[in-house]
Amino acid sequence: MMAGREQSTVQTIAEVFKRFGKSVDEHHLNIAHNQYRKLCDQAKSLAKKDTKTHDYLLSFYEENGDDYPASLSDDQKQTCLPLYDFLCSAGTVFDLTKIWPTYVFLVEVYNKQKKKSKRPGPHSNKSGDFIPQILQGMKSDVESDTWKAAQTEYVKLSQNERQMENDPDLAREKELWVLNGDVAAQKFLDNIEYMDRALYITIKEALQKNMEGSETAWCQYGSLLHSSELLRRSKEQKARRYEKEVDELRERCEELARQNEKKSQEIEELTTRLSEVASLRMSMGNPNCADLGDSNRPTKIGEKFSELYNNEWTQLFESLESEIEDETERISKLCECVQMAFIFCKERSELQLEELQILTADVLSFRRTQGEEETNKQKDFQMKKGTLCHLLDIRKQCSFMSLPNICQMFKESHTFSETNNDDILRDIDAYLNGCVETCWLMCIQDPPMILVTPEKGDKIVTQQFAMYKTTGDTVETCVWPALLLCENGGVVCKGHVLPK
Repeated sequence: MMAGREQSTVQTIAEVFKRFGKSVDEHHLNIAHNQYRKLCDQAKSLAKKDTKTHDYLLSFYEENGDDYPASLSDDQKQTCLPLYDFLCSAGTVFDLTKIWPTYVFLVEVYNKQKKKSKRPGPHSNKSGDFIPQILQGMKSDVESDTWKAAQTEYVKLSQNERQMENDPDLAREKELWVLNGDVAAQKFLDNIEYMDRALYITIKEALQKNMEGSETAWCQYGSLLHSSELLRRSKEQKARRYEKEVDELRERCEELARQNEKKSQEIEELTTRLSEVASLRMSMGNPNCADLGDSNRPTKIGEKFSELYNNEWTQLFESLESEIEDETERISKLCECVQMAFIFCKERSELQLEELQILTADVLSFRRTQGEEETNKQKDFQMKKGTLCHLLDIRKQCSFMSLPNICQMFKESHTFSETNNDDILRDIDAYLNGCVETCWLMCIQDPPMILVTPEKGDKIVTQQFAMYKTTGDTVETCVWPALLLCENGGVVCKGHVLPK
């Protein structure tokens, strides 16, 4: 050994011969080299005939060769002793860590081929099954129940053997086990677990009687037990694996269910919000799209406007008869009142919306908190459509806050009639309140609703107006305006005219 120097690693046996061959006796070198060539030929032969076994053996011995050569068996050493001695000598000079797994693989391939050339071991003899022969020979020597139980056990073991052979992984493991010969079967039969079985007892008694074929049957029985054990272990492993997979899938399903529920809630919330926003945007400026949950939508306003004419208008019209005898004058006065209420509400609603936009912009931009004077009303300010539709919706929702002040402001700016009659005053107040409330709701719609009042001499549009008392084609006096959904829109509530 080269003391104090690190050994260089050799990758292949051929490289060992090349680098270390000149250091040994030529005769021993030739013997070792011939053995190496023979082993290589055997491996090539197996690779051509049985590639699966060849590849499996190679990977098996490479993966389990970390402690070579200390773990080499006597059989592995003696099989090719000159080659083994040559490698041991080279190991004093070179690092043969990667060489020994190759050596073991070549030796085991050689032993496998050698065993195949001989008569197969009794435990793997498929052509001659001796267990049925032993069972038949022992039928009269053991109890009937024991013999039947042994026969049943043999049938079950044979079925397990065939099932095991259909599994490629188990078949390869079985093939490696068979390499150890009858010793492996005997070690398996020493397991106390099987000693009380009927077939075990039957074959054991046949051995004691030196019955012909009993030794072979004994090894075959051990092989069958091994196959059943492989199958059982495989089933348990699969069952554990499936159980683990089921648990993982169950946990995954529960997690997905939780995520799905969370996502469903988020989707529902977002859908609701989107629906609200879409509804606002769709209804903004579109009179044909109304919120059916809105109690002040155009159709409901039309009903209120019609009720105002049928109730408050009629009541005040009759009350004023004692002070204004002329029917046409009373009609004109009442019609003029609702027109003025509409104009007043329209102007105030436009001013209110402008103020809402400016104030909203001031608050959001902190202009007022910085002490800026409100000299410029931001008339050129244009709010985005999405924001504006929210302001319009807020104004509609809060219309009840505007109505009392709007009514008071209109009454202060408009004098209907001078009278001291309390009943008439009460009817006037009810009529004015009804006109302002209804007209305010008309003006805060998006788009605003329209009142149509024809002039004297206009041709009567029968789609918009009904006749009052008489018939004709030309307007004498407008009794009650027609209510339209919007500018040039459909008729929500017909008006009334007094024809010539």
